[in-house]
Amino acid sequence: MPKAKRKAVSKGKMETRSKSAAKGKDATSSENTPKRKPTPKAKKGARSKDDEEPKIRVVIPKTSRRPPFFYSTDPDSEGGFLSPWYTCPFQYGSRGKFVSAGQLITALRAQIARDMESYEKILAATSEEEIKALADNIKDMPMEKWVNHPDYTEHIYAANLHKFLHSDQSEDLLNRLAKLGDRELVFADPTDSYLGIGLDAEEAKTADRESWGRNSHGKSFERLREKIRNPYSPKLFERPYDTMW
Repeated sequence: MPKAKRKAVSKGKMETRSKSAAKGKDATSSENTPKRKPTPKAKKGARSKDDEEPKIRVVIPKTSRRPPFFYSTDPDSEGGFLSPWYTCPFQYGSRGKFVSAGQLITALRAQIARDMESYEKILAATSEEEIKALADNIKDMPMEKWVNHPDYTEHIYAANLHKFLHSDQSEDLLNRLAKLGDRELVFADPTDSYLGIGLDAEEAKTADRESWGRNSHGKSFERLREKIRNPYSPKLFERPYDTMW
């Protein structure tokens, strides 16, 4: 056999042996490599741990809206628990606890006004009288401007939401709220015609409705009831978007 032909045959045999060895090595490596378990597909409608269902155990019955239910700031009255000044500590964001829904609403007013001096004082206050006095001194956010702010009603709702769903008193508050069914809730505070109606209950019963104030706090319960009945409705507000935390 010519020398050139012998070299070509020898080269061919070497390449064949090299390919066989590589193939065997790959097979061995494949056998030793642990197989990955397929990632299970999430079930349709399943929720993550971060999206667990709120622990709402109360059912609000469908009832007539009449007659309206009047509540005041008196904590010992039948509807006192509804008042924004009812003492009920709850957590809101990363800023610690608030003693009442009214304190949070007032603090948000100072925060939106960028009056951080008033904001800090409101956080340190504990009584309704002290918080209201501080509210009168919030810079660049007089009451007329505040009540017409686009997020005014949103902040009221957020305060009620956290009070009723995220406080140590939630179970008791929700059970008491459920007993009122769908009755119209009216905040009869003669000193506040924005959160309330600017009249007490007795005056309101005989006065023309056109003389009532806004009752923004009482109206916020309409949304809260819907939130309780439909915890995951995308139409229901969770937290104001213009807060700084």
